[in-house]
Amino acid sequence: MRQGIDDFDEDRVAAISRDVAAAIDAATFGSGSWDEVPLALSRAFPGSFGILYNMNFPEKRLNFLSVQNTDAAFATSLAEHFAYINPWAPYWTSVKSTFIAASEEVFPARTFAKSEFYNDWLLPQNRAEAAAGMKIVGERDEAVHLLLHFPLARSELYDRLGKDVLNRVRGNFERSVNLARLLRADTEAALAETALLERGRCAALVVDGGRLLRDANAQGERLLARGIGVGVRNGRCHLMDKEADARFGAALEKLAGEIPTDMSRIAFRTAAGAWQVSLAAIPPPPSSSAIAALLPPRRMILVLVTDLGQQVGEAGDLGALATLFALTPAEIAFCRRLMMGDSVAEAAERLSLTEGTARTRLKAILHKTGTTRQGQLMLLLARLG
Repeated sequence: MRQGIDDFDEDRVAAISRDVAAAIDAATFGSGSWDEVPLALSRAFPGSFGILYNMNFPEKRLNFLSVQNTDAAFATSLAEHFAYINPWAPYWTSVKSTFIAASEEVFPARTFAKSEFYNDWLLPQNRAEAAAGMKIVGERDEAVHLLLHFPLARSELYDRLGKDVLNRVRGNFERSVNLARLLRADTEAALAETALLERGRCAALVVDGGRLLRDANAQGERLLARGIGVGVRNGRCHLMDKEADARFGAALEKLAGEIPTDMSRIAFRTAAGAWQVSLAAIPPPPSSSAIAALLPPRRMILVLVTDLGQQVGEAGDLGALATLFALTPAEIAFCRRLMMGDSVAEAAERLSLTEGTARTRLKAILHKTGTTRQGQLMLLLARLG
């Protein structure tokens, strides 16, 4: 006989909990998919749908998402848009790990009834305004959530029962996430080590999008210890020039978030010398297991630091620009005119260029050298000259 909405006795709740726990364990050890977890939860509560996702709220990055027992279009719209404007995000960000709550008790959806999320995503799904959820923290600023959404009319019953089931499977879920964290740490360490191999000609560092230092080669360790071009504060890398450091942070965020950027090289000068920092995202390995899909390796960035003063000492003059920045002979000649005190117009006249061509050449030089203004370029050239 089919069980009704009100037939939730202890035996049924225990059976639901066993099914959800079994789905978690199966995904953890490779014999099942994470899709089975929200599916097992939502199938047990008629009229509901389940969500399992890993969200980095500060970086607005969705690492994993599974939405079950609802129309696929809603899952797609959540992944593409609504996850990033979720009004519940500040609440989930603030609560501690392994926290379980019902929305009607802590943050009712009616609180943000005029929002796009409420009107265009919650209400069209059978008025699924209510939810019970559990937050399991993965790593810094990242959280894994298991949620059960349902109509407000069923919240009095489902709030209590949903929290009960989530409490019973909490241990399984927490163990799974802890194991995923260990596996991810091993993967990230191997990626960093591989990226640093054969980087012996200059200081090489591996950092994440939040500047956290993950590894360094011997030259990188010596550079950080000296703290003259690049330093570490509270475990995070910083460039010893305020403007360059701001550009460095912005570039790391974009590279970690897989956002296109042409900021791959930054040149700057300090009292101790001139420096070039080159950045490149380290490709993540393909996911080889279900548990790795839930907490995928975080994107890391290879940072190469060149002491331009040392390079120039070896190269001798502005000819080093060809090696250091891939400047063409014509671009180096233009730099020489600037170093001699010519304005852009004067350099154009002496080199038989139109002023428009000269300004285009200057833009190309700024881009190649990682500088943003002519004044920055002149400081760099003064060091090299």
